Amino acid sequence: MLSIFVRTVRQLHGGSTSNDSIKAAKEWVRDLSPQLLPKSDFRLTYSRSSGPGGQKVNKTSSKATLTLNNWRSAEWIPQEVKKQLMENGFRYATKSGDWVVQNDTDRSRVQNAELCFIKLCDEIKRSVVFAGEVSEEDKQKWKEIRKKTNEIRLKEKQMRSQKKQSRKRDWD
Repeated sequence: MLSIFVRTVRQLHGGSTSNDSIKAAKEWVRDLSPQLLPKSDFRLTYSRSSGPGGQKVNKTSSKATLTLNNWRSAEWIPQEVKKQLMENGFRYATKSGDWVVQNDTDRSRVQNAELCFIKLCDEIKRSVVFAGEVSEEDKQKWKEIRKKTNEIRLKEKQMRSQKKQSRKRDWD
């Protein structure tokens, strides 16, 4: 599965047309999962949590903070995805150009770290949206709707014009 992910990223950066790169980016987003993220690019730190756990949270560092420095230069993120994340804004992006994801919902630091990766993947999938392909049938349907709407508009316009013409009198 990881080799498919890497192959898709290579296609994205060496793609010939924008259609190919968009198609590959769609696949990348669809297949994105915490297991496929290059963990070595991220910095994971732990600190004291305010989440559940009673006195245990006062003694252990179970809150996980996941940081990706300068995400714009990450080669494993397709250009089409980066473009959308920059244009639409990204929940975990900081002003300095980093991604910071925190989680302290669980007592376990390992579970909190895994949840950080899950939150990151879910947010990318939620933030990046590609327009779907439109079938010829749908194109034809919308063309007919536009044509009918235009005809109705012109007919109403002509009726208003006739009404105004009938109000005019020749005062001579």
